[in-house]
Amino acid sequence: MDKDYCCVISLGMRCFTEIFLKNMSFKQFSMPFDGMYSVKIADIIDIMKNGINYNDLIYTEILNDPLIIELNKKHGYRTINKKINYNSSDLLESYHNAFLPHHNLNDINIKKHFERCFERLKKIENNKIKTLFCIFIFPNYSIDKDVSKEDIYQLSNFLSTNYNCRLLVCKFNKINNDYKIKKIIDDNNLIYYHINNNSHKFYDNKDELEIIFSEFKIDKNNLLKYNSIS
Repeated sequence: MDKDYCCVISLGMRCFTEIFLKNMSFKQFSMPFDGMYSVKIADIIDIMKNGINYNDLIYTEILNDPLIIELNKKHGYRTINKKINYNSSDLLESYHNAFLPHHNLNDINIKKHFERCFERLKKIENNKIKTLFCIFIFPNYSIDKDVSKEDIYQLSNFLSTNYNCRLLVCKFNKINNDYKIKKIIDDNNLIYYHINNNSHKFYDNKDELEIIFSEFKIDKNNLLKYNSIS
């Protein structure tokens, strides 16, 4: 079942997943979750089901707060979601944990970019295109937390119900020196690895990732390209 993947897609939970896939030449086009920051699996599922509700967004570009203006100059405009990673009593915290830390959806061109990304996701769903969804977890990075197996199974069940796919989960977490990688779960819908390393840098994890992805026997020549899915 693992010889005919046409897409390899990041579901977050940060941009590291997309960066790793790009470094391995698996990313062929942009998708909605490439640059999103999520701390809860439920938020990912909600976005996949319902897309982005623009009524929930706060654009740092139009905020007059002096500290936010300085942060915009230093880091760029961000998009905050009032339902995701948001603290209504702390605007600075909400800026630093922004739903879209690298994208300003107040820009019509960026908004159209995301609309195209969601259209690709819908095509993949409707046409049952064989897809490997990937989610990489870094529980020791910044304020990030671990994700329970219950939540991982919830995501796997949602994906397998709606897509022709398998879910790859990689947790990067240094706990000892006994091994470099360990397979935690392996079934028809989900494969879950623990990588015994806290680093969020690709080349610190390159060898382990190549071992993991070799299991899927993905022919990169068969992956859909931008022109094939847009």
